[in-house]
Amino acid sequence: MQRLLVLSFLTALVLPAQAQLGPNGATASFKGSLPPKPTAALSAEQEAAIEKELAAVTQAFQAVKQHERAADAHIFLKAVRYALDFDEWYDKKPEDGVKKATVLLDEAKKRIESLKKNETPWLNGSGQKVLGFYSKIDDSPQPYGVEIPEGLEFGAGKKPVPMWIWLHGRGDTATDLPFVYSRLMAKKPGQFQPAKTIVIHPFGRYCNGWKSAGETDVFECRDDATKRFNIDTNRVALAGFSMGGAGAWHLGAHYADQWACVHTGAGFADVKRYQKLTPDKYPVWYEQKLWGVYDVPDYARNFFNVPLISYSGEVDAQRDSAEYMIEVLGKEGLHPPHLIGPGMPHKYHPETIKEVQAWIEKAVAKGRELFPDEVHIQTKTAFYGRMKWLNLHGLEESWKEARLDAKVVDGQTIDIKTNNVTRIVFYPPPQARKGGGKLKVNVDGQALTLTVGPEVPQFETFMNPGPKVAGSMCRLIKENGAWRDFGNAQPFQHEGPQGGKPSAHPGPMDASFMKRFLVVLPDGKSSSPAVDAWVAAESAHFIQRWKGLMRGDVRVAKASEIKDVIEAGKMQSLILWGTPESNSCLKQLAAALPVKWNAEKLSMGTHSFDANTHVPLMTYPCLQSPGFEVVINSGLTFREAHDKTNSLQNPKLPDWAILDITQPPNAETAGKVVAADFFDERYGVRPAK
Repeated sequence: MQRLLVLSFLTALVLPAQAQLGPNGATASFKGSLPPKPTAALSAEQEAAIEKELAAVTQAFQAVKQHERAADAHIFLKAVRYALDFDEWYDKKPEDGVKKATVLLDEAKKRIESLKKNETPWLNGSGQKVLGFYSKIDDSPQPYGVEIPEGLEFGAGKKPVPMWIWLHGRGDTATDLPFVYSRLMAKKPGQFQPAKTIVIHPFGRYCNGWKSAGETDVFECRDDATKRFNIDTNRVALAGFSMGGAGAWHLGAHYADQWACVHTGAGFADVKRYQKLTPDKYPVWYEQKLWGVYDVPDYARNFFNVPLISYSGEVDAQRDSAEYMIEVLGKEGLHPPHLIGPGMPHKYHPETIKEVQAWIEKAVAKGRELFPDEVHIQTKTAFYGRMKWLNLHGLEESWKEARLDAKVVDGQTIDIKTNNVTRIVFYPPPQARKGGGKLKVNVDGQALTLTVGPEVPQFETFMNPGPKVAGSMCRLIKENGAWRDFGNAQPFQHEGPQGGKPSAHPGPMDASFMKRFLVVLPDGKSSSPAVDAWVAAESAHFIQRWKGLMRGDVRVAKASEIKDVIEAGKMQSLILWGTPESNSCLKQLAAALPVKWNAEKLSMGTHSFDANTHVPLMTYPCLQSPGFEVVINSGLTFREAHDKTNSLQNPKLPDWAILDITQPPNAETAGKVVAADFFDERYGVRPAK
């Protein structure tokens, strides 16, 4: 291993001039769209035959759709339906596509018949499997693959087993049909075959760099597999290669407390360096700030909380990203191993991969530590501010670096250092509960004495907090430059003098599509035919784009069907399209929103525009019911032009924007942005710059 580490430095300056992206900034696999156009389109007769069979099997499915394991059959129907809807036929000849659709429908029929008898034979035994679950985001059936080694005993009543999550690389044609078929028919094992360990292969909502709904998919997939196979939650490894390596960097940094270890293989880590952007090519200022959602260097210190190992091929252009991250981590005092595959391009070396596997297996065997003495958080948003027993709950200013470092120094004292932090929530770990119900906290040199609340049964992390126990959390708030005990009798509210956007509603607009959401369409017309036409076109565009890229059918309702908008907010996010004139839900909420909007004029702070030719886009928390937010006139803010590389599939607009819709929508924007900004930490509109 030492020889390979040395080699990484000796060869750093002699890499060949190999581009990681094409001249247009696109990955080599990009074929103009996601999903791409077919390479072997089916004839009308072939499609009609599949449509007929799909309709029959879909009808049969109705008898079992309420079964606990219905998604295990539903994934096959969805795969065939989407293939028909988007012409996803990527084989050498049409007959191969017909064969795949037929195999999937036959398997669906078998599983439906088994479910009618309350049997699930496909779960039995070892080998390769393909399973499904229903996503909480949009209720769509999402597939994932499973590898179970021969002889492994698992399930209820057995000893919990370890699990690796393997994130796949980019595959422009790896839509539902090819993914499900490949997992169903898989004969060869994956890159790694860890001993006595289950390996799962999330679909990740297709091709989004494991971001947005793809990020949520990993955790929903993990949780489904954990319940099915009785997984040891403290021995779960995260690993991936290429786009999967990028996903491991991102999910490893943002959720470091969820893994026993993280392995990153040949994946990008940031936008600017990976895209080779120079200042003359930088996007608008707010998009640069939004790089801070996913750019891994902005979260580097989080790797203090989890073991990390990286791999690169010696002559792989993507090696640069890992070398850069090793440099960034080194400046923080972290020096994780970075193994180099001698002579290797974008692939594993057959010997080096053995070293990687051995390293991960050793870390998994040790397991993650739920209550370490030290916890470190680095973030630019409260959305990613939770780690182990510590929660960075509010920032002085979002999208600027914030740091929170806590250390148990004896049985009744915790030292805390902060930067750009206004609110802290923490669960005192067991080793800090020896002060007779009192806890000393030294925060930024200020001494406080807190009351320690009751223990929480099975508390793991702030992402998996266990059952709610009143008063169990300690809360600190910074006011006028000084910290005080906020008390642990009640949680922070989402408004009031404390400020600081909480993790529930941090913005930007794209964050709302990682939660359960409902699209609410207009139930009337506005005074502007142009605005109504834009709303109709853009809402339809989002619904279709979500289906094509995020592989789900959006829940849709008309505003007239929503009797109580607050009650409807149990969806977590309401995506409201239209104006207060055309959408009765928007009309109900208009007085609580920061936009002043009538038939003639639309105003945000000191910005004012003609309401006949301009529309507002925004995300805003419903302060009357803090459990949800509304998004107005926006879907995902990255569009078709950004699909050419996963490194560009990031939020493009901040918390609010005003569009001039006289500029028609295109592959980059829904209109001309004439004003845009982030709300301040109390959700107020900042003064115009």
